[in-house]
Amino acid sequence: MKTKISIVTITYNSENTLEETIKSIVAQNYDNLEYIIVDGGSTDSTLDIIKKYEWVVTKCISEKDEGISDAFNKGIKMATGDIVGIINSDDMLFEGALDKLNECYDPNMDVYYGNALIVNENGEKSHILNSCADLSGLPYSFCIVHPATFVAKKAYDKYGLFDKNLRCCMDYDLLLRFYKENANFKYINETLSVYRTGGTNQKLRRITIDECCQVSIRYGGNKIKVNLIKYKKTIADFIRPLAYKMGIHSKRVNRHSDI
Repeated sequence: MKTKISIVTITYNSENTLEETIKSIVAQNYDNLEYIIVDGGSTDSTLDIIKKYEWVVTKCISEKDEGISDAFNKGIKMATGDIVGIINSDDMLFEGALDKLNECYDPNMDVYYGNALIVNENGEKSHILNSCADLSGLPYSFCIVHPATFVAKKAYDKYGLFDKNLRCCMDYDLLLRFYKENANFKYINETLSVYRTGGTNQKLRRITIDECCQVSIRYGGNKIKVNLIKYKKTIADFIRPLAYKMGIHSKRVNRHSDI
């Protein structure tokens, strides 16, 4: 039997994108899948969309929460799979992602992570964003693509859940904590998810940068180095659009893949 995988989707008034997310789950045709939706009390047609696909949704709750981290934690606590993946209501699983994950399953691993296809808010393909195989730079840079990350349920039980005090960098905090606790990470050099730009981290960019710096320092990062990186990121935000137009981009960006 295939490895049991739980996918958690958190939603709040996601009527414009949720159906695409659910369809990407259905398209996996994965035999041992648990699909959990945690809704924050939507007032649009989100719940109608969920009801339309109730045949694929294993568990669903709709209630007010204390924020993104709280919603993540609710879904993780409900999950019974060996591996738990979080695919937000504006993102998608890439074709065949769960089969690739099953092929790489190792009961000794805590975190599996791969690459993501980046699309804009209109769904137009942009590029592949690669995670880093070498995580030695993780204490100062979030070099893992969180929507393409899947965590063993036993790892959550051992190392803990998301920090509800963080608004934007709860994923960096979680994975850096796991890394510092010597959790076992496995890089899968495959595209595992589709990540739509324009989410919370980008809308609250200044808060995101500040929180990431706080997280880095929390786990032993040098304050001087962290502040230098903060200023570098702030400057990079201004020049990045021009650099992209000129064809200059990060080494983690692959614009030449067949996407």
